[in-house]
Amino acid sequence: MRSFGLLLAGVLTCTSAFALNDPFVGTWVYNPQKSPKPTIKYTIKELGDGRYSLTGSTGTTVEIKASGVPIKTPSGATVSFKKLDDHDWEMVRDDGEKLVRTYKISPDDKTLTLHDLVSGPTGDNYELTTKYERLRPGKGISGEWQSVSMEEKTQGKVPQMIITPFEDNGLSFSVPSRKHLSRMKFDGRVYADSGAGDKKGSSSSGRRVTEYTLEIDSQLNGRLEDRGKLSVSNDGKTLTVTDKPANSTAVFTEVWDKQ
Repeated sequence: MRSFGLLLAGVLTCTSAFALNDPFVGTWVYNPQKSPKPTIKYTIKELGDGRYSLTGSTGTTVEIKASGVPIKTPSGATVSFKKLDDHDWEMVRDDGEKLVRTYKISPDDKTLTLHDLVSGPTGDNYELTTKYERLRPGKGISGEWQSVSMEEKTQGKVPQMIITPFEDNGLSFSVPSRKHLSRMKFDGRVYADSGAGDKKGSSSSGRRVTEYTLEIDSQLNGRLEDRGKLSVSNDGKTLTVTDKPANSTAVFTEVWDKQ
């Protein structure tokens, strides 16, 4: 197998001068301290007979029985949900990245704390604690909740994004820790994602707004999943990625530093 350096050298010899000087090209390292925390709404409804509907940050709703028995979601993930007692719950989700989430309701029923342990396929583990406040009076886990704080702790390797030229004026985006790879030209066409960790049927299309700004739409099986904007700072040292799921009001922002 050829080394990454040789592969990159082969790509660079056949690209334009613009691609070589593209401000996006390089290796970028995720900086959780610089990345602002989003405001998230989480809606939980009790449907009866031990069943619940859960609508999280992406706006996607999953209906599931709180029995701990795993089900398959339309996106292909495996999810289980379990009631531990009147104030504690647990979800386990696996879509190539494993999430173990605990829910804790405060004694006064006004605060919901979600504690997430996430295990990536190549060791990019992290821990996330999000506190929510109830938007309307209620008891137990059911209700509409809005986030008020979020604390993230990265374990193991910090994610890197490697951006290289792709064909004529296109770009390749690789996040090795997430096994993600997308290659595209900015001509509005849809390009299939090809990383080992990418979901089957996932694809992307992009538009170049300016030399320092890109807009990228992500699809799954032809349906829009989210819209992203990538911006490089004028000094070329910082890449800011904002992402808005198609069915949610939440906006996620990641800040990456050039290595």
